[in-house]
Amino acid sequence: MTYEFAAEAALLTDKCREIFGDESRWITANGYPNGLALAIIDSIFSTGSHYQSVINVVNAYRAYRSEQGADADYDGTFELLATFTDLGGSGGWADMVNNQKPAHTKANALLKAEVIKRAAVTLESEAVGITTRDELHAMYADDGLSALKSAWLDLPSQRSGVTYNYLLILAGFQSVKPDRMVIRFISEHAGLEAKQLSSTQAADLITAVAELYPTQPRRLDHVIWRHVSGREVFRADELN
Repeated sequence: MTYEFAAEAALLTDKCREIFGDESRWITANGYPNGLALAIIDSIFSTGSHYQSVINVVNAYRAYRSEQGADADYDGTFELLATFTDLGGSGGWADMVNNQKPAHTKANALLKAEVIKRAAVTLESEAVGITTRDELHAMYADDGLSALKSAWLDLPSQRSGVTYNYLLILAGFQSVKPDRMVIRFISEHAGLEAKQLSSTQAADLITAVAELYPTQPRRLDHVIWRHVSGREVFRADELN
């Protein structure tokens, strides 16, 4: 951390400790180190959902794939889309995971299951060309995923970028550029409202605070992201 932000990092550390406390209580993004399908599913269902309901969906998908003699943790987009075909489309898929939640609260909203299907189709498209987790990481190293980000934000109800950032976290990226909500949190609590922080500066501050906390930058970035996007921060057994 440059000297310019040393005092601000200390101030932000104090505030994070006040809000988030002991990191052992935090909900963590363990991610999916071997496949892409579960990262897509988890990221889409994460918005507006109780943490346990997301786990239930992921476990239902895993159980379904296990019954087929496969391991869901290794699925890419091809395997994910095949399950939609097997189940007769998004309605059947939603029934399989026992979750018919819509993508938003307005009338005639698409099922989240349908958004997942469209996300997988989008990733497989010629414009993006990603079917596996390894291809996702390779493309990140090559061009920073600009095509994926643009296509993902065009998916129904995904314009905010919240699920896109979470997809990257779940896919195992150690550092994700903070989105506008995280940058706003950093600016407010580090006394930097008057300064237009860049994503790089915000990421540097997260790294500095993680050192002081101490915790991993990725974990701190995730807990701040959960907080500012209105998600639960603490594990269910810590809420009582």
